[in-house]
Amino acid sequence: MGSIFVERLQKMLEKNGMSQRDLAKKARLTESAISHYLKGDREPKGAILMNIANVIGTSMDYLTGKTDEEIPVNSSEEIKEAFELVARNARHMSTEEKAKLAKILFSEK
Repeated sequence: MGSIFVERLQKMLEKNGMSQRDLAKKARLTESAISHYLKGDREPKGAILMNIANVIGTSMDYLTGKTDEEIPVNSSEEIKEAFELVARNARHMSTEEKAKLAKILFSEK
């Protein structure tokens, strides 16, 4: 992930007019965690990465450099609720299940 993630996270925060504090609050993370992500000291995984992508309106693939398209997330209430459910129950899902679900959710129109 590395520097691409840091660059893209910063870009999306600026694009959305969000501060680290805003992201932390909306993603239900600590400001310290966001700071570490933006410094490149740590990289979010799984449900945390998905949650960050959802909050800033893009895809996990864009943030991680797997695509160059800033695919906007459908902001319908059902999708938001699905992300919250996944975030709460992610520890019971395999990595493959998380990736498959994220792909489905991000491709919703």
